[in-house]
Amino acid sequence: MNTPDIEDLARFRESFLYREEAFLVDRVTEVRPDEKLLRAQLDTTRPFPYAQFQRNGVHHPPHVAGADLIAITGSLGCLHVWLFYGVRWKEGWTGFGNRIHRADFKKLARLGPPLELTSRETRVRVGERRIVLRLEFEFRQRGKIVYFGDQTAMFLKSPDFSNTLETGDDT
Repeated sequence: MNTPDIEDLARFRESFLYREEAFLVDRVTEVRPDEKLLRAQLDTTRPFPYAQFQRNGVHHPPHVAGADLIAITGSLGCLHVWLFYGVRWKEGWTGFGNRIHRADFKKLARLGPPLELTSRETRVRVGERRIVLRLEFEFRQRGKIVYFGDQTAMFLKSPDFSNTLETGDDT
């Protein structure tokens, strides 16, 4: 599969755990199931949760903030399990990033030129109700790496967080 079906992506966006404005991927450009690799593109002229509130000047040029770059990894991770593992939010699945092993901010990601996004699975444990996924992320702008990340996320089917909400204790 080179790119996902447009209708499948529409179903993903409609059921995603966050509203569409928080899904920070604009176009999927390549899907390689055999390599568990996903490529996408992000328009950096869109409003970002943090970048839109920057006070810019000579010493602080407009850029995609680091917090926004981390949020982009969440969008890609969720899209990854949707495409490669059939995780469907409406079936009771949810997901959480649980460890950033490495986050290298190589260069400022400027507002204007698009970001080319790549995520590649490096490890996975799949169970009936839980998927633990480790991904490497590489974001490029104008051919140069602006971000490299190595992160783990956990996806759970039908978790009960009532105890966590009441007590703050998730054990």
